[in-house]
Amino acid sequence: MAAGKQTAGKGGGVVIKKIIKKKSYEAHGHHGGAWKVAYADFVTAMMALFLVLWLVAVLSVDSQTAIAKYFRSYTVFAGNEAGGGKGISVLSGDVVRLDDKNTGDTKPDGGADAITVVTRIGKRIEKRLADMVEQVVVRQTPDGGIRIEFVESAGRPLFDPGGAHLTERGARALAVVSEVLLDIPAKISIEGHTDGQPLPDPNYSNWELAADRANSARRALVQNGISPKSIYRVISYADAKPLDKNNPDSPSNRRVSIFVDMNAEKERHDRNTIIQPLQ
Repeated sequence: MAAGKQTAGKGGGVVIKKIIKKKSYEAHGHHGGAWKVAYADFVTAMMALFLVLWLVAVLSVDSQTAIAKYFRSYTVFAGNEAGGGKGISVLSGDVVRLDDKNTGDTKPDGGADAITVVTRIGKRIEKRLADMVEQVVVRQTPDGGIRIEFVESAGRPLFDPGGAHLTERGARALAVVSEVLLDIPAKISIEGHTDGQPLPDPNYSNWELAADRANSARRALVQNGISPKSIYRVISYADAKPLDKNNPDSPSNRRVSIFVDMNAEKERHDRNTIIQPLQ
């Protein structure tokens, strides 16, 4: 701040002196960055919370039921620790709304029966097919059925290369699953799938190969006690429905899919039911 001061000079003149005053500032204490760390932790926790809420919202009722059963007692996932990374894959159907009327414990259109069968298959595979749990995919379909897929992997074929003869692994897997399906009054459909690699024989394509493999699976089921009348369809899809769409030549696309229609027997019973007229 500047201020003027007048003084008398020699010879009667007036001398003006300019005085500059400097402001003094008090040093303020340093606030530190602890609040930033706390805020970052809060934001991270909120992000994790909303991520978990989103995952729970998109899960189907069957997936939520399977997860609840997993944490309560039995798990269909193999491994030394809870939720081990290896094991039979249990995949649910389409996403459905969870409410009081559909909790997964009741039996809407045979859903609870399908969950029970999936669990039984999982237990049987873990006990009898410990070396193949990564090659089995079991899921409940939206209509209450069950789809069991036997998937090939590198070095672990289910059929002879380029042929329809079951390997020891493939025959053993079908025999174990047959033990569970014996007690189920349902209709069975068998589908054959191949990868995108063409066969060397121009008169024998992936369509014929997939059909022959599906038919080999049918014969194996019948040999293991499944009634031939329970099998109502054998289909060849060749490479039209790859499991790994980004890699048509992936070994996982070579598979046999068994669909178990849990509602077929109920529909047959309903059609045969005689309605008595009112007296």
